[in-house]
Amino acid sequence: MIETEPEERTALPEWLADVAEDLAEDAAALRQAAGHPDLIECRRTADLLVDFAQAHGSDEAAGWALDAMLRVIQCAYAVVDGETGEAAECGRAAKGERAAMTLDRLESEDTADRLVALDRETYELLQWYAAPWPVEWLFPPAKDDQGRPRRPRIVVLFTGPGGLTHGILRILRANVDIVGVDLDRGAVATSTAAGYRTIHADVTDLDPEHPCLQHVTGIALTPPCQAYNPSGLRKGHYAGAIALIEHTVLEAAAAAGFCPVVTPDGGDVAPGCEDGYAPRSRMTWDEVREPLEQLEDARAGLMAEVVIWPLAMLARGGSVEWVAVEQSSALPARIEAALMDRLSEAGWHTTEAFTLDAVDYGSASHRKRRLMAAYRGERPFVDLTPAEPFPDTTFAQVVGWPTGRTYLTRGNRPVDPVTGRAKGGSARSADLPSTCVTATAYGWTCAETGERISQEDIGRLVGFPADYPWRHVGRGRGVRNMAQQAADVVCPMVSAALFGRILGDRQWEAKTRAYVEELYRPVEVEEGGQMLLQILFSPRISAQNTGRSTVA
Repeated sequence: MIETEPEERTALPEWLADVAEDLAEDAAALRQAAGHPDLIECRRTADLLVDFAQAHGSDEAAGWALDAMLRVIQCAYAVVDGETGEAAECGRAAKGERAAMTLDRLESEDTADRLVALDRETYELLQWYAAPWPVEWLFPPAKDDQGRPRRPRIVVLFTGPGGLTHGILRILRANVDIVGVDLDRGAVATSTAAGYRTIHADVTDLDPEHPCLQHVTGIALTPPCQAYNPSGLRKGHYAGAIALIEHTVLEAAAAAGFCPVVTPDGGDVAPGCEDGYAPRSRMTWDEVREPLEQLEDARAGLMAEVVIWPLAMLARGGSVEWVAVEQSSALPARIEAALMDRLSEAGWHTTEAFTLDAVDYGSASHRKRRLMAAYRGERPFVDLTPAEPFPDTTFAQVVGWPTGRTYLTRGNRPVDPVTGRAKGGSARSADLPSTCVTATAYGWTCAETGERISQEDIGRLVGFPADYPWRHVGRGRGVRNMAQQAADVVCPMVSAALFGRILGDRQWEAKTRAYVEELYRPVEVEEGGQMLLQILFSPRISAQNTGRSTVA
């Protein structure tokens, strides 16, 4: 029992007295916790909601006000009892409600395009509410005469050093607003240095129902492929792993409210199932993911995010039109089918999948990947198959070697006197496109001279310009980390083909050919001029690069 004095019994505000269980004790708790920032936040939000309820008189508004008043008392006791975590949660919830009310007011006053004119306190509140996403994403984007976004918003999960984004913004020159997410600090530093807006975070730690995602047009996911690649341990191919992922995506559909319900002909529709789906299961997204902790390779379970994110965004009231996925060409067919089935059931009725090799799109290295896409509308009309083959670019051309050389992909090995080649199967002709780049590419050497290739060479092999700003965060030179980034990346030319199809860009092939020519066969024009690609597509940073890049 909290000790109280007679004069303290009047300390409870009138609107709190209506919900107090013990006037004296609640008043004492409120007095002892006075001045605590979380309690101040709770009281501030409660004041706003009580005023709102009195002004509007609706049962819904009255319910919001009641919850806010009870939260004030809960927070006061949490502070007094030293429950700092509970008090902080109360403060965050209250602040979130206050931000949501502010956002509603701004939307109703049509001030979304005047963020810079907001007072500092309001702007900082909205920044906090939007974090880690851009604050302007709280508001709907500008629309054209047909009601479509002028700059569609795209989220790229597992964005890596920016290969997919590079293909969209630097090859296609698409007028879109992209934000990427990745856990690797080096990859985030690289992508950010290249001018792309990137968030450093674990995808599974972010809220897929965040209010900033309501106006996203498309989401692309490129989960790690090591659990599925033939070169790895293939733990994602284990029967138990496949069954667990299938189960998880089913639970994700139920958690989002997109588990279909079949009503017998002539039968009554069950309450809450009028839209053809069972009500949301009330599982949290952490609870949905929890069974995946049983996997021997946790990276395999990240394929479930392909369903979790778009379904959660849709459940929150979002308008995601398409979903794109890139994964190893060895992805088990059962997992692919489970993903596409759940998306199809939720309204992305048009689905498709392709297995593409980057070398067929002008890359100097092989990279065979499975690409999947799902659309809420009709199947796209732009073909992603090149009208004519792209010219081959050899390993030797990229690194500047003369013809006739061999490169080693497994370090220096003894030479077989019979064949004249290094033993161990690591020797490859440099007069062909490179084998798929791996994290050990920094150690690839010329069999004759011992010369190692550089990170610049590795980047160009997978489709990046020589001046791409590869970065490393941490101790040492980071040669393996940067090589790993290039090994994991989506080839920019393949990205241009896929998103040329998704975005309806009929010129994707011409733009990609111009990029490839500049990348591997630059042609100087008259003295003082620029490179071919710079003439065709002068470099520009989209309006999204405003200096507000988010790197946690």
